[in-house]
Amino acid sequence: MNKRMKRSLATIVLSAALLTTASFPAWAADGLNLAAAAAANMNISYTLTDKIEVEIKSMLNEHESDSTKLGAVIRIKNTSGKITRVPDFELRVRMADGVEYTLQPSAKNPKSIQPKSQQELSYLTTVERSDDVALTDLSFVDVNLEVYPKEETTLLAVAVDSGIVWNGIDSTITKPTAILKWGEAFTLPSLRSTLGFIPVDIHKEITAKGVSTVVQIQVVNPTKERQTVPNFGIDGKTENNVYSGSRAEASVMLDPGEKKYIHIVIPTDLDTEFTSLNVVTPESFASATGDGKFREDTYRIGRVNILLPTGAATQGVIPAPEYTLGTPVKLDSTNKFVPSNVDVSLVELHVTSNEDDGFNTAVAKFKLTNNSDRPIPIPAIQTELVSKDGYAYGGRRQEAAALSVVPNASYVVSYSYALPASEKGEGLKMNLYSQQVSGETTYKSLLATAKVPVQKNDPTSKTLNVYPYDITIKDWTISAIFQGNMTYDYKLKLDLDIKPDKQVTVDKFNSKLSFELFDNVGNPVGKSVVALSGEGRLYNGSNTINLNARSNQLDFPIQVKVFETFTNEFGESVKRLLTTFKQ
Repeated sequence: MNKRMKRSLATIVLSAALLTTASFPAWAADGLNLAAAAAANMNISYTLTDKIEVEIKSMLNEHESDSTKLGAVIRIKNTSGKITRVPDFELRVRMADGVEYTLQPSAKNPKSIQPKSQQELSYLTTVERSDDVALTDLSFVDVNLEVYPKEETTLLAVAVDSGIVWNGIDSTITKPTAILKWGEAFTLPSLRSTLGFIPVDIHKEITAKGVSTVVQIQVVNPTKERQTVPNFGIDGKTENNVYSGSRAEASVMLDPGEKKYIHIVIPTDLDTEFTSLNVVTPESFASATGDGKFREDTYRIGRVNILLPTGAATQGVIPAPEYTLGTPVKLDSTNKFVPSNVDVSLVELHVTSNEDDGFNTAVAKFKLTNNSDRPIPIPAIQTELVSKDGYAYGGRRQEAAALSVVPNASYVVSYSYALPASEKGEGLKMNLYSQQVSGETTYKSLLATAKVPVQKNDPTSKTLNVYPYDITIKDWTISAIFQGNMTYDYKLKLDLDIKPDKQVTVDKFNSKLSFELFDNVGNPVGKSVVALSGEGRLYNGSNTINLNARSNQLDFPIQVKVFETFTNEFGESVKRLLTTFKQ
């Protein structure tokens, strides 16, 4: 038996720097040199004839209750300069107990190979045996039926490493070079792909269609040629179950040197927590049905196992650095959702108690700055707050916003988050996502993550911070004016100094101030909502606000609570208490 080693992939060198900001470290580093990974997982090439070489792409030994499915996919290469017929041979497998089985060829196997090219041959058979036994050997046998008794000549026999035999969806990958930690780069040499892959995010999503876990993979093309991302999927493994996932993007092309993200969506249960992920590739076998058609039998082979830290899908796998409010988040070049000339900054984050409703509300404001000389559409960024113990709270964007940011200016978009009353805002992490749609599949793609500080609420401060405004209260009075109809009309008079951030454009969608009057036992009796921009807005100097409360008796002491308010995309009115006037 003549063997020789042949490298199946060109040397690949990759250096990945993902999603960085001025203070954000790289999300993922090339923890595994791709050239070394390709070499460690290279396929062995064997000489079958003077013109034909073969290598084993896939081996299957899947045991079920009363049967076993045995399969192999062989890559066959014509080393000559002429078209060569595929040799007539039987492909046989030997089991650990010495029993030998002949695999049936796929009806779609090619009959010949072009010069200096290669083809794949698929073989499969199902045997009736209830025991589970290992597959140990693979042999190519030439059978001469023109003589009696028939003559059998073994062209090639290969001892099969147990590490390349896939035993079905419950298999455990044991090959050391195929077991990776999260964030390590990998290749798929079995698919003859020169692309590099790096897992960068895993998170859980709850939609109207159910619960799913989304795995985000960065793909890098280090070659000088356009490349297609090969077909592969990812299965999520728990202690007791395996959940199969599929690609959200069916077809992805990469130009030379280009990086892109692909996403694998894995339907799960709400409490599912994966311990690892299997990268799997599909194989198919065709059998003729007798009417000129074929029946396809497909299965998946595990290639790489990615270990996950505890709580990866809820608490995240990317280190979340400390963030300083107001600093731009520099998104990585792979991101195509937010234009490169737009800065995104978190400028406010407050947590407010809603005593009457039994939950807390967080309010975040993001400033988007257009650094270009032309208007840029405002991206509908999705946001999420994650508590220190891993609970995620989705952000609800303000109900409406401008369509674009004018050149060399900024625009502010507000988000609200419903938090449990026990959540005080310590150790919160903020995730930014883009919302993606592929066919009927909707999923989120991570843009950035960071530990974010919650600002203190000071209801006694004379300055109200309602970005993009700083409002200083110089004086205030509440008056009850006696009307001719024998009632009292309550008004609030304010002397204000309002300082806007002149770089920020404002419109009717900006937050407003709600002035709410409460009587001496705490019951609401009137309110007025006043804009900070546009018609009817508050001005510098004296402002008189009608509280829309009338009473037939003078009711003191009373108090006016001032809230920042806006309506979110779910039609909910969001309020943040700013200060209280008591008189």
